[in-house]
Amino acid sequence: MNVLIIAGGSSRRMGRDKSLVTRPDGGRQIDHISGLAKQISNQVYLSVRAGTPPPLDLPVIHDLRPGAGPLAALEAAAATAPGPWLAIGCDLFLLDAETLARLVEQRHPARSATCFLNRIDGRPEPLCTIYEDRALAAVSSVLDDEKYCARHFLESLDPATLELPNPVALDNANTPGELEECFAKITGGVTLKTVRVLHFAKLREERGVDHETVETYACTAGGLYEELRFRHRFSLDSSALRAAVNGDFAPWNAPVAEGDEVVFIAPV
Repeated sequence: MNVLIIAGGSSRRMGRDKSLVTRPDGGRQIDHISGLAKQISNQVYLSVRAGTPPPLDLPVIHDLRPGAGPLAALEAAAATAPGPWLAIGCDLFLLDAETLARLVEQRHPARSATCFLNRIDGRPEPLCTIYEDRALAAVSSVLDDEKYCARHFLESLDPATLELPNPVALDNANTPGELEECFAKITGGVTLKTVRVLHFAKLREERGVDHETVETYACTAGGLYEELRFRHRFSLDSSALRAAVNGDFAPWNAPVAEGDEVVFIAPV
């Protein structure tokens, strides 16, 4: 099996190259992902933007259609070698060996793809997925139609889906706040907790209730809001809000514990 590490994004919201982020253990994120990939296969490739120096010594694959997202990386991979291809996003800071082993062991070669389901919305996750040849053969026509969403493409394949052995393994980080949440999970561990969330103003309008009891793996107030934002499709970015925990204003990296009451205060 070939493995493709997809590291060709612009990292615009993070403000720096996510693959080069230093992890809590002092290593680079790209080295963490490549180390996991090499446990699966000795055929590991790196997808990076043209003109970007590769951050480590792996065979490099450049997109045939620069700027077209992860599907362009898959198209280029399929042109390099036949499948199956295991595609891994470089921003999966919580990915672990157990999760990749489960994916490989429970691969369904008779299906077009094998993947995990997102822990929040239950939809397939495209950037930790095994794509069979029949799936890869369809990528170019999808891109020709200017359809660039990797998740929509994966859903169209009717993939075999698996439950995550580690529920947070595919939580990614696109912003500094999300990175703080990932690092809090790495350093502090992951436990399921129950908190009470109060909604006011615009968030109450969008949610349709003024409070709810939430089970969450979030370690910080910021992580909790991002979970809720993803689940309920809240329109407000955290930059437009303030957080309060147990009645006191709190920074976004404030810890969230079992039984806490949390409020995200929106403009009135």
